[in-house]
Amino acid sequence: MARKDEIFKNFMEHESLTEKYGIPQAELPTSLAAGLNSEIPVIKSIALIVQSLESTTAMNDTSLRGVVTSYLNSAI
Repeated sequence: MARKDEIFKNFMEHESLTEKYGIPQAELPTSLAAGLNSEIPVIKSIALIVQSLESTTAMNDTSLRGVVTSYLNSAI
């Protein structure tokens, strides 16, 4: 398992996703690729953040905020 998948999986194991957001454990993706394809906005947002942090081209905070905000605006 790649490092980025491990980081993403650690986020998916946090109890807030099941408790606060009501996402059943069975619906939580186990890989970054699955997270990027998720229909659930909070999961895809986390996947976008992990992907940018683990990419070879650095993305600054402002750019990352823009990417996530743009996605959330289009998802809602």
